[in-house]
Amino acid sequence: MRPTVKVWPMPRLTQPQFKELLDDIVEACKQIDILQVHSEDDLITGFPRDDMDYGLGTVLVVDVGVPKSKLLNSFIGEEVACTNIAREVGLTVKKFFVRHDMNPSVQCQGHMIWGVTLR
Repeated sequence: MRPTVKVWPMPRLTQPQFKELLDDIVEACKQIDILQVHSEDDLITGFPRDDMDYGLGTVLVVDVGVPKSKLLNSFIGEEVACTNIAREVGLTVKKFFVRHDMNPSVQCQGHMIWGVTLR
């Protein structure tokens, strides 16, 4: 099972900007040992659109799902580990938007995921 990262509701970005954001998220996840991310293929990432113009991109939610199997050796507790991971990924997302002269409020939520991911 792979970790998941969803950033939503997304403001309008170009395809190169989406790729840059994806690369930033992958790099951040590589730095979090517990996730065991080595490449983009080790992560499921989603960027749901928001078609509403009002308030577009002013508040973003970064939702990080951490597979239960990756938390088995966590010494700080599952909930704390998920929250800390979401905060780290959220900071990366925030830095991306600041680089592009946007300053959204970024809310982070981390949770444990169960089940099997089919490849």
